Amino acid sequence: MRKAAQNGSKHAQKECPIFMTLSLIANKWSISILDHLLHAGQSKARFSELKYALGGITQRELTKQLREFEKSGIVTRTVYAEMPLRVEYALTKLGKSLCDPIEALSSWAEKNGAVVQKTRDSFAV
Repeated sequence: MRKAAQNGSKHAQKECPIFMTLSLIANKWSISILDHLLHAGQSKARFSELKYALGGITQRELTKQLREFEKSGIVTRTVYAEMPLRVEYALTKLGKSLCDPIEALSSWAEKNGAVVQKTRDSFAV
């Protein structure tokens, strides 16, 4: 990360595993999608189930996130040749391995979130 930060180039950032990982999970819906897949019945979920569980997510955004996770090897997509078509998503072993780091980040946020917000508020004055 230091090399990418010192260099400052986008190319160097793309090659940095930390930047790559954060770009994958640091958006409004990623953690919620991963959490739902982790706790899904029989470890898999249908697209419509995910959309319903996530509330305000659009079909376009959910599709985009799931494709990015699939492309990164975090989620598998299984299509069943049935009518109507059935598609299920599940975390891969790699995807499941994200759970501990996300849990650690969540714990940190719960422990320190109030301090961070208080500090931010002091700058707003």
